[in-house]
Amino acid sequence: MFKQFNHFDNFIFDLDGTLVDSSSEVLMCLEKAFNECNVKFDKAKLTSDIMGPSLAEIVKLVIPTLEDKLIIQNIVSRYRSLYDNDPNDRTQLYDGILDWLSYLKSNNKKIFIATNKPKIPTMRLVQKLNITFFNDIYTTDKYDCKKLTKRQMIEEIISKHSLVKEKTIMVGDILSDIEAAHEAGIQSIGALWGYSSNKNLLAEKSEFIIKRLK
Repeated sequence: MFKQFNHFDNFIFDLDGTLVDSSSEVLMCLEKAFNECNVKFDKAKLTSDIMGPSLAEIVKLVIPTLEDKLIIQNIVSRYRSLYDNDPNDRTQLYDGILDWLSYLKSNNKKIFIATNKPKIPTMRLVQKLNITFFNDIYTTDKYDCKKLTKRQMIEEIISKHSLVKEKTIMVGDILSDIEAAHEAGIQSIGALWGYSSNKNLLAEKSEFIIKRLK
């Protein structure tokens, strides 16, 4: 299956929901953060369907009526403390991902990560899961002076590494990954596993789709 993409030289991967399943860990830490901040919430809304956006947006998805920015900030801060320092993180690679990454590296392809996850947990997971062979990793907080959007990450990767756009492709599990790729002028692969609840639209907008790797 991997050979069908051999005409591409450069692969930019989303992280959460594409390479790794972090949903159980994220939702556990989020539940703890709500409880420790004494904020009432509907536990039934803590499902993988809310995964993908920024953490502040996820908080709003769980509690749409919550408008107090200080409370949201406190929840996010407490979550970060819990998530960044959990020695028993339950995040796992999706089946077949390690095989795909290994295949790409053995065939001299360049591979990158562009993720909305911050730097600290991203690098912690890369080390924990032993996937330290990426050519570069871009996180939303790669620079202290500004937050990067997914489109900006893709554009910077292309520019910094002098990639040919026609030979570069983005792999993501949610629509915003695909849209960012198109905005940056490259094609996309829609991963039909992961977190997006609207896989039909993801498949419609992507140039290629993969239902499963294994």
